[in-house]
Amino acid sequence: MKSNKLLTTLLTTVTLATLLGTAPITVKASNYSSNVTAKQKKHYVIQNAPKLSKWGYVLNVNSSTQPIFVGKNNYKKLLNNPLFKGTKTVNPKEIKNIKFKVIKIMKFKNVNGAPEYLITSKSHKYNAWTPSSGLQYYAIHNKSLKRVISPLKRMSKRDSERLNKKTTAKGAISGQKRIAQNKHDFDLAVKSARKLKGNQRKFVLGSLQQMKQDDGIRNVMQEKQNNILLWSIN
Repeated sequence: MKSNKLLTTLLTTVTLATLLGTAPITVKASNYSSNVTAKQKKHYVIQNAPKLSKWGYVLNVNSSTQPIFVGKNNYKKLLNNPLFKGTKTVNPKEIKNIKFKVIKIMKFKNVNGAPEYLITSKSHKYNAWTPSSGLQYYAIHNKSLKRVISPLKRMSKRDSERLNKKTTAKGAISGQKRIAQNKHDFDLAVKSARKLKGNQRKFVLGSLQQMKQDDGIRNVMQEKQNNILLWSIN
């Protein structure tokens, strides 16, 4: 699973500049014969992310390939410019216990590309644009969360197999049966989440409630975009 997340992050990092780029194109003006250079419109839109921001500082960066820029000035420049590159960076391994908050989401238009998220630490000391594959809930490996995460992973696996064309018809689970099994596992996750305490209980139960409202029981993979807990289950 870790190798899949690393590969996803690597591919996103390599293609990001291409997706964000405003490559020059040549157009011919109507009133004269010489060619002029114009720029394509941006292939992305940056928006606030209230469903994610409301949880505050609950994320760790779990990808060593993702550069983290250091300094409050970098944060201000990254807010509306995902292509900005600061001069001072730090390897995520060196700040593995630092918690981050999602500030913005960047969605691509007319091109294929996973959303990117602007994250920042307290006081905006560390900042980066990153895909969700490079992020995880800070307490995801706590023993207390295991009984919540295990049924969610089973749901995710079923949905992945449904979308995998290599899965044989005999091996695929029928739609109604898959949804019934997902509902059963979702109820197990909620039951375990209610046994958690404090902020962890609030976050996990809130995330599961959001998952239900967004029809995530029927399609876990589709609803991951705005749900931090689901980022961490693969």
